[in-house]
Amino acid sequence: MSKTTIHQEVLEANAAYAGNFGDKGKLPMPPGRRFAVLTCMDARLDPAKFAGLSEGDAHVIRNAGGRASDDAIRSLVISYKLLGTKEFFVIHHRDCGMLTFNNSIISDLLSKSLESAVVD
Repeated sequence: MSKTTIHQEVLEANAAYAGNFGDKGKLPMPPGRRFAVLTCMDARLDPAKFAGLSEGDAHVIRNAGGRASDDAIRSLVISYKLLGTKEFFVIHHRDCGMLTFNNSIISDLLSKSLESAVVD
């Protein structure tokens, strides 16, 4: 599938979604069900489906491995302190791709493919 085809498909899907969004744009910013989900970015997972969510229900934070990284914790703190969530769910899954490598492998890949910057 070409990059242009994917781009066009995403634009068309977004137009259809926006066209059917209706009154959802008037939903309040705080999540209606007062919880947040931290889960893996694995494309095989659909948090809305596995947690029974609709727009406005919950905050969903996704990253590789569903880990409570500094950025995920920042999002959870904002969700709790500023937007009223009361519960967090950290959801992992079977056959996670993060189990197939470690930080050393990623570091090695990056050091071979990215130039290091030096700030004087």
